[in-house]
Amino acid sequence: MTPMRVLIVDDEALARNRMRRLLVERSPAPSAIHEAANAAEALRAIGSAASMGAPFDVALLDIHMPGQTGMELAQILPSQPNPPAVVFVT
Repeated sequence: MTPMRVLIVDDEALARNRMRRLLVERSPAPSAIHEAANAAEALRAIGSAASMGAPFDVALLDIHMPGQTGMELAQILPSQPNPPAVVFVT
């Protein structure tokens, strides 16, 4: 099984840290874990990763975030190059 590239999107740093810790403890651990505190950061990270030929496999999205919500972000993702699969976390 190839390790996944994961994007964690949550406005709460403690929640991001907990998800990161849970991911690192699994086997195999993801090959890369990137964090974003909001939808705008997530879109930049997704675009950057795709342009470098290393798109994210999955995005863990918080549903309730200030500004653009995780649900709104999920609606935008299919229009991005190499969009990740979405898992909602809250």
